[in-house]
Amino acid sequence: MNTPQTYYTLEMIRQQRSDKKAEILQSKQRMYQLAHQLFNPPQSKNKFEGMMQHVNMGIAAYDGVMTGIKVLRRIRTFFGSKKRK
Repeated sequence: MNTPQTYYTLEMIRQQRSDKKAEILQSKQRMYQLAHQLFNPPQSKNKFEGMMQHVNMGIAAYDGVMTGIKVLRRIRTFFGSKKRK
């Protein structure tokens, strides 16, 4: 089995390196844009929508804290069988 041997020149290596670098930069920019679209809240059109958005975020934060407290209490009941007085 004779496979042709490919020779790499410094110019080919430099070109491949710059191509990959450009590809990585494009990929990084795409990931940044996707994360920006996913995690930034939508822009409100008027003051009422802006206030409702803040209210919704506050309710979500409160709900998250309460869920966390409930989970911690449940975990403590599993591992802490002794009652504290």
